[in-house]
Amino acid sequence: MKLRPVVSASAQAVALYASGFFIPLLGQILALFTPLPLIIVYVRSGRTEGLAALGLASAVVALLSGWHLAVMLLFSFGLMAVGVGEGMRSRMTPEKIALLGGLLPVVALAVTLALYFLRINANPISAAEEYVRRSMTEAAKVYTTLGFAEMAATITAMSDSFVHYFVRLLPGLIAASSTAQAAFCYGMAREALTRWPGDSALPAQAPLALWHAPDSWVWGLIAALACFAVPNDLVKIAGWNLAILFVTLYLAQGIALLDYYLGKARIRPALR
Repeated sequence: MKLRPVVSASAQAVALYASGFFIPLLGQILALFTPLPLIIVYVRSGRTEGLAALGLASAVVALLSGWHLAVMLLFSFGLMAVGVGEGMRSRMTPEKIALLGGLLPVVALAVTLALYFLRINANPISAAEEYVRRSMTEAAKVYTTLGFAEMAATITAMSDSFVHYFVRLLPGLIAASSTAQAAFCYGMAREALTRWPGDSALPAQAPLALWHAPDSWVWGLIAALACFAVPNDLVKIAGWNLAILFVTLYLAQGIALLDYYLGKARIRPALR
Protein backbone atom coordinates (compact mmCIF):
# COMPACT_ATOMS: atom_id res chain seq x y z
CA MET A 1 0.00 0.00 0.00
CA LYS A 2 1.25 3.48 -0.92
CA LEU A 3 1.38 5.56 2.26
CA ARG A 4 2.11 8.97 0.74
CA PRO A 5 -1.19 9.38 -1.18
CA VAL A 6 -3.09 7.96 1.80
CA VAL A 7 -1.63 10.51 4.24
CA SER A 8 -2.00 13.36 1.73
CA ALA A 9 -5.65 12.59 0.93
CA SER A 10 -6.61 12.13 4.59
CA ALA A 11 -4.90 15.42 5.56
CA GLN A 12 -6.77 17.28 2.82
CA ALA A 13 -10.08 15.67 3.82
CA VAL A 14 -9.59 16.59 7.49
CA ALA A 15 -8.68 20.18 6.56
CA LEU A 16 -11.78 20.56 4.37
CA TYR A 17 -14.00 18.97 7.01
CA ALA A 18 -12.58 21.13 9.81
CA SER A 19 -13.04 24.33 7.79
CA GLY A 20 -16.80 23.93 8.16
CA PHE A 21 -16.46 24.40 11.92
CA PHE A 22 -13.86 27.19 12.03
CA ILE A 23 -14.40 29.40 8.96
CA PRO A 24 -17.75 31.24 8.70
CA LEU A 25 -19.75 30.68 5.49
CA LEU A 26 -16.78 29.91 3.22
CA GLY A 27 -15.86 27.04 5.51
CA GLN A 28 -19.30 25.47 5.17
CA ILE A 29 -18.91 25.60 1.38
CA LEU A 30 -15.41 24.10 1.47
CA ALA A 31 -16.60 21.32 3.80
CA LEU A 32 -18.99 20.10 1.09
CA PHE A 33 -15.95 19.04 -0.95
CA THR A 34 -14.50 16.83 1.81
CA PRO A 35 -15.12 13.68 -0.32
CA LEU A 36 -13.03 15.08 -3.21
CA PRO A 37 -9.48 14.06 -2.10
CA LEU A 38 -10.82 10.69 -0.92
CA ILE A 39 -12.41 10.06 -4.33
CA ILE A 40 -9.20 10.97 -6.14
CA VAL A 41 -6.99 8.63 -4.09
CA TYR A 42 -9.67 5.89 -4.31
CA VAL A 43 -9.59 5.98 -8.11
CA ARG A 44 -5.95 6.94 -8.75
CA SER A 45 -4.17 4.76 -6.19
CA GLY A 46 -6.65 1.95 -5.54
CA ARG A 47 -9.51 0.79 -3.36
CA THR A 48 -7.22 -0.18 -0.46
CA GLU A 49 -5.56 3.24 -0.39
CA GLY A 50 -8.93 4.98 -0.64
CA LEU A 51 -10.40 3.09 2.31
CA ALA A 52 -7.19 3.59 4.31
CA ALA A 53 -7.33 7.36 3.69
CA LEU A 54 -10.95 7.44 4.87
CA GLY A 55 -10.09 5.40 7.98
CA LEU A 56 -7.09 7.60 8.80
CA ALA A 57 -9.11 10.81 8.35
CA SER A 58 -11.85 9.46 10.63
CA ALA A 59 -9.30 8.44 13.26
CA VAL A 60 -7.67 11.90 13.22
CA VAL A 61 -11.05 13.61 13.60
CA ALA A 62 -11.95 11.24 16.45
CA LEU A 63 -8.72 12.07 18.29
CA LEU A 64 -9.06 15.83 17.78
CA SER A 65 -12.82 16.39 18.10
CA GLY A 66 -14.50 13.24 19.37
CA TRP A 67 -16.08 10.11 17.97
CA HIS A 68 -19.42 11.73 17.03
CA LEU A 69 -17.79 14.04 14.46
CA ALA A 70 -15.71 11.12 13.18
CA VAL A 71 -18.87 9.05 12.67
CA MET A 72 -20.43 11.97 10.79
CA LEU A 73 -17.39 12.14 8.51
CA LEU A 74 -17.33 8.38 7.97
CA PHE A 75 -21.01 7.85 7.21
CA SER A 76 -21.73 11.04 5.26
CA PHE A 77 -18.72 12.23 3.28
CA GLY A 78 -16.97 8.87 3.53
CA LEU A 79 -19.82 6.84 2.06
CA MET A 80 -20.24 9.45 -0.68
CA ALA A 81 -16.56 9.15 -1.57
CA VAL A 82 -16.77 5.35 -1.66
CA GLY A 83 -19.89 5.44 -3.84
CA VAL A 84 -18.44 7.90 -6.36
CA GLY A 85 -15.07 6.12 -6.33
CA GLU A 86 -16.62 2.72 -6.95
CA GLY A 87 -18.81 4.16 -9.69
CA MET A 88 -15.79 5.66 -11.45
CA ARG A 89 -13.76 2.47 -11.09
CA SER A 90 -16.69 0.44 -12.45
CA ARG A 91 -17.03 2.90 -15.35
CA MET A 92 -20.65 3.74 -14.67
CA THR A 93 -22.42 6.58 -16.46
CA PRO A 94 -22.19 10.02 -14.78
CA GLU A 95 -25.82 10.03 -13.59
CA LYS A 96 -25.45 6.59 -11.98
CA ILE A 97 -22.24 7.68 -10.25
CA ALA A 98 -23.95 10.76 -8.81
CA LEU A 99 -26.92 8.72 -7.62
CA LEU A 100 -24.74 6.02 -6.06
CA GLY A 101 -22.53 8.52 -4.24
CA GLY A 102 -25.42 10.74 -3.21
CA LEU A 103 -27.88 8.12 -2.04
CA LEU A 104 -25.49 5.85 -0.10
CA PRO A 105 -25.22 8.26 2.88
CA VAL A 106 -28.97 9.00 2.66
CA VAL A 107 -29.82 5.28 2.93
CA ALA A 108 -27.37 4.87 5.83
CA LEU A 109 -28.98 7.85 7.61
CA ALA A 110 -32.50 6.52 6.99
CA VAL A 111 -31.66 3.04 8.34
CA THR A 112 -29.90 4.50 11.41
CA LEU A 113 -32.81 6.81 12.23
CA ALA A 114 -35.37 4.05 11.68
CA LEU A 115 -33.57 1.72 14.10
CA TYR A 116 -33.16 4.55 16.63
CA PHE A 117 -36.83 5.57 16.64
CA LEU A 118 -37.93 1.92 16.79
CA ARG A 119 -35.74 1.40 19.84
CA ILE A 120 -37.08 4.45 21.70
CA ASN A 121 -40.62 3.87 20.37
CA ALA A 122 -41.06 7.48 19.19
CA ASN A 123 -42.71 9.11 16.19
CA PRO A 124 -39.94 10.35 13.86
CA ILE A 125 -42.14 13.02 12.24
CA SER A 126 -43.13 14.52 15.59
CA ALA A 127 -39.52 14.43 16.76
CA ALA A 128 -38.36 16.15 13.56
CA GLU A 129 -41.02 18.85 13.89
CA GLU A 130 -40.00 19.52 17.49
CA TYR A 131 -36.33 19.68 16.46
CA VAL A 132 -37.08 22.18 13.66
CA ARG A 133 -39.15 24.39 15.98
CA ARG A 134 -36.42 24.32 18.63
CA SER A 135 -33.77 25.18 16.02
CA MET A 136 -35.87 28.10 14.76
CA THR A 137 -36.24 29.42 18.28
CA GLU A 138 -32.48 29.20 18.89
CA ALA A 139 -31.74 30.87 15.54
CA ALA A 140 -34.12 33.72 16.36
CA LYS A 141 -32.32 34.26 19.68
CA VAL A 142 -28.93 34.35 17.95
CA TYR A 143 -30.11 36.88 15.36
CA THR A 144 -31.64 39.03 18.11
CA THR A 145 -28.35 38.99 20.02
CA LEU A 146 -26.46 40.00 16.85
CA GLY A 147 -28.87 42.88 16.24
CA PHE A 148 -30.69 41.41 13.21
CA ALA A 149 -34.19 42.02 14.57
CA GLU A 150 -35.92 41.73 11.18
CA MET A 151 -34.37 38.34 10.48
CA ALA A 152 -35.35 37.14 13.97
CA ALA A 153 -38.91 38.37 13.42
CA THR A 154 -39.09 36.55 10.07
CA ILE A 155 -38.06 33.26 11.64
CA THR A 156 -40.46 33.71 14.56
CA ALA A 157 -43.33 34.45 12.17
CA MET A 158 -42.95 31.13 10.34
CA SER A 159 -46.13 29.16 10.90
CA ASP A 160 -46.71 25.60 12.01
CA SER A 161 -47.85 24.92 8.44
CA PHE A 162 -44.33 25.70 7.22
CA VAL A 163 -42.80 23.29 9.75
CA HIS A 164 -45.40 20.65 8.85
CA TYR A 165 -44.56 20.62 5.14
CA PHE A 166 -40.82 21.26 5.56
CA VAL A 167 -40.42 18.11 7.68
CA ARG A 168 -42.41 16.00 5.22
CA LEU A 169 -40.33 17.24 2.29
CA LEU A 170 -37.02 16.65 4.07
CA PRO A 171 -36.42 13.21 2.45
CA GLY A 172 -36.58 14.71 -1.04
CA LEU A 173 -34.54 17.77 -0.07
CA ILE A 174 -31.82 15.66 1.58
CA ALA A 175 -31.67 13.16 -1.30
CA ALA A 176 -31.55 15.92 -3.93
CA SER A 177 -28.88 17.98 -2.15
CA SER A 178 -26.74 14.90 -1.46
CA THR A 179 -26.98 13.79 -5.09
CA ALA A 180 -26.06 17.28 -6.31
CA GLN A 181 -23.07 17.34 -3.94
CA ALA A 182 -21.92 13.95 -5.23
CA ALA A 183 -22.26 15.18 -8.82
CA PHE A 184 -20.11 18.26 -8.10
CA CYS A 185 -17.44 16.15 -6.37
CA TYR A 186 -17.50 13.62 -9.24
CA GLY A 187 -17.07 16.35 -11.85
CA MET A 188 -14.14 17.92 -10.02
CA ALA A 189 -12.50 14.55 -9.32
CA ARG A 190 -12.88 13.54 -12.96
CA GLU A 191 -11.29 16.80 -14.09
CA ALA A 192 -8.36 16.32 -11.71
CA LEU A 193 -7.87 12.69 -12.74
CA THR A 194 -8.05 13.62 -16.43
CA ARG A 195 -5.30 16.21 -16.01
CA TRP A 196 -3.17 14.17 -13.59
CA PRO A 197 -4.20 10.52 -14.02
CA GLY A 198 -1.36 8.87 -12.10
CA ASP A 199 -1.92 5.11 -12.18
CA SER A 200 -5.63 5.42 -12.96
CA ALA A 201 -7.02 4.71 -16.42
CA LEU A 202 -10.28 6.59 -16.72
CA PRO A 203 -12.46 5.86 -19.74
CA ALA A 204 -13.04 8.70 -22.16
CA GLN A 205 -16.34 10.41 -21.36
CA ALA A 206 -18.24 13.15 -23.12
CA PRO A 207 -17.98 16.62 -21.54
CA LEU A 208 -20.83 18.10 -19.51
CA ALA A 209 -22.09 20.01 -22.58
CA LEU A 210 -22.91 16.72 -24.34
CA TRP A 211 -24.46 14.93 -21.34
CA HIS A 212 -28.19 14.24 -21.34
CA ALA A 213 -30.48 12.57 -18.84
CA PRO A 214 -31.65 9.07 -19.84
CA ASP A 215 -34.90 9.34 -21.79
CA SER A 216 -36.60 6.62 -19.74
CA TRP A 217 -36.20 8.66 -16.54
CA VAL A 218 -38.99 10.97 -17.64
CA TRP A 219 -41.41 8.27 -16.44
CA GLY A 220 -40.24 8.95 -12.89
CA LEU A 221 -41.23 12.59 -13.24
CA ILE A 222 -44.57 11.56 -14.75
CA ALA A 223 -45.15 9.22 -11.80
CA ALA A 224 -44.35 12.05 -9.37
CA LEU A 225 -46.83 14.38 -11.09
CA ALA A 226 -49.46 11.62 -11.16
CA CYS A 227 -49.25 11.39 -7.36
CA PHE A 228 -50.71 14.90 -7.13
CA ALA A 229 -53.96 13.65 -8.71
CA VAL A 230 -54.46 11.04 -5.97
CA PRO A 231 -56.78 12.32 -3.16
CA ASN A 232 -54.45 11.17 -0.40
CA ASP A 233 -52.06 13.42 1.54
CA LEU A 234 -49.39 10.74 2.00
CA VAL A 235 -49.33 9.97 -1.72
CA LYS A 236 -49.09 13.68 -2.55
CA ILE A 237 -46.21 14.12 -0.10
CA ALA A 238 -44.45 11.15 -1.73
CA GLY A 239 -45.02 12.79 -5.12
CA TRP A 240 -43.49 16.07 -3.92
CA ASN A 241 -40.40 14.28 -2.57
CA LEU A 242 -39.96 12.38 -5.83
CA ALA A 243 -40.50 15.57 -7.85
CA ILE A 244 -37.73 17.37 -5.91
CA LEU A 245 -35.23 14.70 -6.99
CA PHE A 246 -36.30 14.87 -10.64
CA VAL A 247 -36.25 18.69 -10.63
CA THR A 248 -32.60 18.44 -9.54
CA LEU A 249 -31.92 16.00 -12.39
CA TYR A 250 -33.43 18.26 -15.04
CA LEU A 251 -31.71 21.30 -13.52
CA ALA A 252 -28.46 19.47 -14.28
CA GLN A 253 -29.74 18.91 -17.82
CA GLY A 254 -30.35 22.65 -18.13
CA ILE A 255 -26.82 23.38 -16.88
CA ALA A 256 -25.44 21.01 -19.53
CA LEU A 257 -27.38 22.86 -22.25
CA LEU A 258 -26.13 26.20 -20.93
CA ASP A 259 -22.56 24.91 -20.95
CA TYR A 260 -23.00 23.80 -24.58
CA TYR A 261 -24.12 27.24 -25.76
CA LEU A 262 -21.48 29.04 -23.71
CA GLY A 263 -18.91 26.76 -25.32
CA LYS A 264 -20.19 27.63 -28.79
CA ALA A 265 -19.83 31.31 -27.84
CA ARG A 266 -16.17 30.56 -26.98
CA ILE A 267 -16.54 31.62 -23.34
CA ARG A 268 -13.46 30.70 -21.32
CA PRO A 269 -13.84 27.45 -19.31
CA ALA A 270 -13.18 29.21 -15.97
CA LEU A 271 -16.01 31.67 -16.60
CA ARG A 272 -18.34 28.90 -17.75
